[in-house]
Amino acid sequence: MTPATPHPPQLSPKLPQLAAQGFALRHSRQPHYEFDWHVHDCAMLLWPRKGALQSAWQAEGAHSINAGFDQIRLARSQAIILPVSTAHRTQSATQQQEHGELYLAPEIARTCTGRGAIRLDAAALAMLDALLAPALDPRAAEPLVLAVVRQIARARPLDVARPRSPARQMLVRFAQTLEWNEPLPGIEAIACELGTSTRQLQRACQDELGQSPVALRRQMLAAHARRLLATGLSLAQVSVQLGFATSGHLTRLLKSVLH
Repeated sequence: MTPATPHPPQLSPKLPQLAAQGFALRHSRQPHYEFDWHVHDCAMLLWPRKGALQSAWQAEGAHSINAGFDQIRLARSQAIILPVSTAHRTQSATQQQEHGELYLAPEIARTCTGRGAIRLDAAALAMLDALLAPALDPRAAEPLVLAVVRQIARARPLDVARPRSPARQMLVRFAQTLEWNEPLPGIEAIACELGTSTRQLQRACQDELGQSPVALRRQMLAAHARRLLATGLSLAQVSVQLGFATSGHLTRLLKSVLH
């Protein structure tokens, strides 16, 4: 999952849907769900019902995605709560997924301070499942939503991954990019994304990991290529997926990087 995009995150407006009741629900069973970096004009609660989701969101206090982001693999009984205009990105992390999204007007979500991953208790899960039930009486939805909001305001926060150094951030960025089958950024590009210089990134990698950024990038790329080949993909298919100009370039990388 990439921590930044070349353009500002797109706006996915929801306030028109919230005008009548102050909340709106969305239910997705889309297999390979993916929604790139975007923001809403309202608060949002996102929770898996089946399978798992890989989610990332702009860290609290960060002025942009580049300045800091959190990430977590969400499974049943976990959720993320995001205030208005929080950039976030989500993709299914399993072959099948089902999740719900509860959009909340700011005045309803005001008791849910902060942002990030939370643990849902049995009561919150039961109420969220009831909200998505096809037979739910529309008149019962509003008190259920208010009860959910009260419940998640007391929810226990979950630990999330937030890389601390440029070297560790680079590794996480590369791992996310490979997981999402996207071309790896170059060293200059990743340094720019992380708000550091190539010299500082070089020093951090040498000090913490004992290798250059280029060497680490090549090792991760070769390791991922071998994993893809082990699934039965051809050399040509893996070359295309990883952005190599020819299969020969990938072959030379694999020969030069030991297991």
